[in-house]
Amino acid sequence: MTKPIGSLAAAVVAALLAGQCLVAAAGDGIVRCAPVPSMTAEQACEAVCGTAPMLRLCLRTLLPRGASGHDDDVGGAHRRRDVVTHYVGVAARRALDGYAATAAAKREMQYSGALPADERTAHERCMAGYDLAVRFMGRVADDLASCETAARLKDDYAGSLSGMDACRRKLFGYPASPLYGRNLADRNKTMLVGLLSTLVTSPPET
Repeated sequence: MTKPIGSLAAAVVAALLAGQCLVAAAGDGIVRCAPVPSMTAEQACEAVCGTAPMLRLCLRTLLPRGASGHDDDVGGAHRRRDVVTHYVGVAARRALDGYAATAAAKREMQYSGALPADERTAHERCMAGYDLAVRFMGRVADDLASCETAARLKDDYAGSLSGMDACRRKLFGYPASPLYGRNLADRNKTMLVGLLSTLVTSPPET
């Protein structure tokens, strides 16, 4: 059974808000940014994922193999609480890994003489979208540590998603292309970053 994303996320954030804050210098003093909630990976995934497939993707992304709450759990990872900016960074790095794998697959296919010229062109144009996504997602890949990075998080996610969609438009006429399915998977990873980003409280206006 799926769960409403907005209300559940708000409830979890309100209940688990940590005392930790992003901090940035302003003028001659130090100002506190918005508080950063802290929770387990499972709580974060359940708070933002409204479908079972996205929930599974989230858990696979944030928890190491074996972190299932059973005897094979790795270091009790499913019980460990962390700031949500950490989870955003983890998901961003996994998305970048997916982008790189797709780019490598595209390069390998380009050497195939059986690839029609029009499809080869579509692949090239698709990769232009990936270049855009990499540029924006790379800014999210490290743990967010300042008001500035938190403030631009939404824009960086939007830029990455725009790159994924730009590629997808070029592949619409080639659903049998291996890049078509890869792009869909990479888009889901990108969307996961956006979902987890909703747990990061927007910094106050200055």
